[in-house]
Amino acid sequence: MSDPVMAGPPAPRLLARAEHSISRAAMSPNALKVLYRLHGAGFVSYLVGGAVRDLLLGRTPKDFDIGTNARPQQVRQLFRNARVIGRRFRLVMVRFADEIVEVATFRRSPEPPEIEEGEPADVLAPAAEAEEFGTPDEDAWRRDFTINGLFYNIADFSVIDHVGGLADLDAGVIRTIGAPRQRFAEDPVRMMRAVEYGARLGFRLDPELAEAIAEMHPEVRRAAPARIAYELLESLKGGQAAAILNGLDKTGLLAHVMPEAHASAGGSDGGLLWALLGAADASIRRGEKLGEETLLGVFFLPGFLAALAVGEARRLGAADVERLAREQVEGAALRLAFSHHRRHIVRHALLILWRMTSPPKSGKFALRTVRHEAFATAWQLARLLAAAAERFGPTFAAWQPAVEQAHKGPAAEPQPSLQRGEEQTRARRRRRGGRRRGRKKAAAQG
Repeated sequence: MSDPVMAGPPAPRLLARAEHSISRAAMSPNALKVLYRLHGAGFVSYLVGGAVRDLLLGRTPKDFDIGTNARPQQVRQLFRNARVIGRRFRLVMVRFADEIVEVATFRRSPEPPEIEEGEPADVLAPAAEAEEFGTPDEDAWRRDFTINGLFYNIADFSVIDHVGGLADLDAGVIRTIGAPRQRFAEDPVRMMRAVEYGARLGFRLDPELAEAIAEMHPEVRRAAPARIAYELLESLKGGQAAAILNGLDKTGLLAHVMPEAHASAGGSDGGLLWALLGAADASIRRGEKLGEETLLGVFFLPGFLAALAVGEARRLGAADVERLAREQVEGAALRLAFSHHRRHIVRHALLILWRMTSPPKSGKFALRTVRHEAFATAWQLARLLAAAAERFGPTFAAWQPAVEQAHKGPAAEPQPSLQRGEEQTRARRRRRGGRRRGRKKAAAQG
């Protein structure tokens, strides 16, 4: 009797060029150059992951990552503007004037939770690394979610789906590749990413995935603090922070990764938190760039203002307010491994914001305040607060002359005015009286 035949992986689903909407005109010219050069050298050359997902959805990808069967040193030899990074999981960063295209060799091992940098580019990978290399289908199956397991083949412009990502993309479902409990045990941050993708794309969570998060959400505390901080910042940058944070709160994850925001969301100041997040989203969607310290400051501002309100009867001085700001920031700063500079900026931005709740005492005081290194963050927070709570608009606008005066001096960068927000507020009042989280183009260097 012959041995039973072991079943291999299912055959991939292929979409020919005429069967999908991806156009090379929507891709980064630099990524296309890398794809074509790898293909011309005889290697398999795929656009992979989130870029394929976004292009199929008609969105502009943030990054264009490439997968290939070329080994890292082979990739480096094709591009003089390339650098190999990582120890265990080695990647090639192909650098252009203002863009970096990441190239990874297909692997069979699970997707690494984080990449280590710092190795010189001319150091060869250890021989044992060869055991980690794999085929395109093995590479697809190691990824996190089905919608991120899609490939675009530059050889014939087809889309390749080994993992069922096309069906989930059509159905609007976030689903892990493999059992969700196993994938979350490998990397708990994937729970945060599942919620983020769902909110950003307007997709629903697969029921089995949602059950796994409900059971395993405390495990997110095992993740490296820097990775949690990174995911939180990413959730704030795309103009959908309110939806993402709401999802993180409902799934129980926010209580573990940012308990300060969780407390505000469920407390009397919860309305202000959501209003601030909404104001930040609107600002980003208008094309304005908010600093990372500003985005983090949104988490602490409701609790800080609540603490100020409690302490008003004690006639708080600057030292008292600085202590309150420190109490708001330090717990998260230690838990998420903020740099000393970052915690300094956020803490002092809150202190400056308190000073700005009163008109400037004098021209010199105002200029000294405006020229503080944390003022840019405080001013952005002030604008968000004025948009979230109209009562703050006129108070902060009193500082506009000092801001303009400071811009005339050295070492000052212009900040947007609060006047537009005031004008919009007056317009809303008149109406009521009468009847409320890229792609860069660059010239190639190699």
